[in-house]
Amino acid sequence: MPPAYRSFLKWSRTLHIFLTLLGLLLLLFFAVTGFLLNHEEWFGVYEPQTRTMQGSLPTGLLSEPDKLMVVEKLRSDFGATGALDSFEVEEDTLRVVFKSPGRQTEASIRRAGGELEVTHQASGLLGRLADLHRGKGSGAVWSLVIDSACILLMVISLTGVILWLSLQTRRWLGLVAVTIGLTVCLAVYFVFVP
Repeated sequence: MPPAYRSFLKWSRTLHIFLTLLGLLLLLFFAVTGFLLNHEEWFGVYEPQTRTMQGSLPTGLLSEPDKLMVVEKLRSDFGATGALDSFEVEEDTLRVVFKSPGRQTEASIRRAGGELEVTHQASGLLGRLADLHRGKGSGAVWSLVIDSACILLMVISLTGVILWLSLQTRRWLGLVAVTIGLTVCLAVYFVFVP
């Protein structure tokens, strides 16, 4: 075996081992939440708890809506959490929506008198985990975490294939396993998927 090839295999093995260990908990998280998403009805993921609050805001904030002040007032006085998703100014009402994984807060505010109704919806821990899996309402940084997990899986898979191909005595067993796995997936897709 040439020294360059031996070095290549050594680096592949090192990358494979340490990248797998580095991403172990992240990969486990996506495996568990993927199962959760595939069986949402078993776990009652999307049975949100809803509570509604009534109140009012000063009309001075609403005639020419001061977006920052309205948002901060909703956060401090009415418990709005999450990122601001929308701030819609209509003729007689304001509609403000905050979203985060597993949670949504929506405020409907009458501009004339300042009366408002705030509706909080929360899907609990499982709903939050499911939304994190999908990147729903989780922001740009979490999207990078999801992208990193995808890249990590690709690199781990490629280094695994390189290591498998280097095992001459077991290469045929691996080829049989890959062929069976591919055949089963294709058969299920073509036979059972509508």
